[in-house]
Amino acid sequence: MAITKVHPITATLNKALEYIQNPNKTDKKLLVSGYACTPTVALFQFNQVKQTAEKKNGILAEHLIQSFAPGEVDYETAHKIGIELADRILKGRFQYVIATHIDRGNIHNHIIWNSVSFKDHKKYHSSPNSYYFIRRTSDIICAENGLSVIEIPKDKGKSHYEHLLDKKGQSWKTKLRQTIDYCILKSRSWDEFLMLMDKEKYEIKYGKYISFRAEGQERFTRSKTLGDHYTEESIRKRIAGESVGLSSKEPDIRHSLVIDIENNIKAMQSKGYANWAKVFNLKLVAETVNYLSENNISDISTLDTKISELSDKLYDKKERSKTNEKRIKFLEEQIKDIDVYRKTKPVVEGVPKHFGKEKYRHEHEAEFILYAAAERSVKKTFGDKKLPLIKELRAEQKKLRTEANKLWSDIKDERQQLDELKNMKRNIEIFLGSDDCPSHKRQSKRTEELE
Repeated sequence: MAITKVHPITATLNKALEYIQNPNKTDKKLLVSGYACTPTVALFQFNQVKQTAEKKNGILAEHLIQSFAPGEVDYETAHKIGIELADRILKGRFQYVIATHIDRGNIHNHIIWNSVSFKDHKKYHSSPNSYYFIRRTSDIICAENGLSVIEIPKDKGKSHYEHLLDKKGQSWKTKLRQTIDYCILKSRSWDEFLMLMDKEKYEIKYGKYISFRAEGQERFTRSKTLGDHYTEESIRKRIAGESVGLSSKEPDIRHSLVIDIENNIKAMQSKGYANWAKVFNLKLVAETVNYLSENNISDISTLDTKISELSDKLYDKKERSKTNEKRIKFLEEQIKDIDVYRKTKPVVEGVPKHFGKEKYRHEHEAEFILYAAAERSVKKTFGDKKLPLIKELRAEQKKLRTEANKLWSDIKDERQQLDELKNMKRNIEIFLGSDDCPSHKRQSKRTEELE
């Protein structure tokens, strides 16, 4: 899942570009890329387009932040998704710089693009429709890459703004869910539940569907709009200690974990839930054993070996992929520098020999700056050697990208297999009371204390 935010830059574009390219945030700039510009001199190249188009005033650039859910995506995939998003929404018309920040709990992309198109010199127009298009495109790309997306159907009428508030725990519906959950735990009957809701200062309206309204809230909220667990029928079942929408589902061994009934608060508070959890655990362990048997895993030591081998394979592939990405990044910089060097060299060498030198330099100041930066880079890389052809570099880059895509596809599949195997091992250890299991250690500690 990725949350997107867009805002215009009307001043200090240089500081914004400098901030997003911070080496401490971008793995020493490994996770910085540019389109139709070189990130280090993007400000000059943005301004050059504006100068040519005679559109220097107003909004200087647009700044998009694409933030991913913690632990859902790796650095390289996040960067790749950001580039794809920028390419789809800008359609090759605007220069942009993208930087992936990895210094915080959640990985996020910063994309800054020029407000003026270098192709037709038209300005980018931001509107609610353009933002919805960005958000929709981001969701599509996330889904294509196997990431979760924000789904609204179960919570009818929830706006994207409300979803953001919901994530922060600030919306009316979030607070209502929390209050209902609290009152269910304290209630022994439906009438007691209604009395507690009234004490929490919620006005109750009866009809075809029960509705609640908090102090300061304009409209009533039907409980059924909060989700399947908050219909009147579900609330009554939860008060009685019955399971809601769980007993009919078969356990999914790939993602499910054995419930630690002894230390589960809900199981302590609800006998019905505790009974359901016991049955769930038995089904889950049976499914786990069947799966292991079908895959010729006869004991814990074999399972440990499989986990170790798969972990080693994943590590090797990640290292190879990282090496590939570095080489692809290096080739991209080479291609840009050689292209800029060859295009600006005739301009620099075209300085008049006698009169008008200063005027010429002033008129072509941007080209001189770009040439100097490109020359330093190519001299550092190639020295006095002949510069390679760009088509040869692109051919190598294409080959590496094909290999990198194959590696990441394998990594994604094998990571899922590894998670499944680890879940199975944990389930068996909890169910059998292994010494390595945290719940078993807690039980042993309590036994020692009693003795």
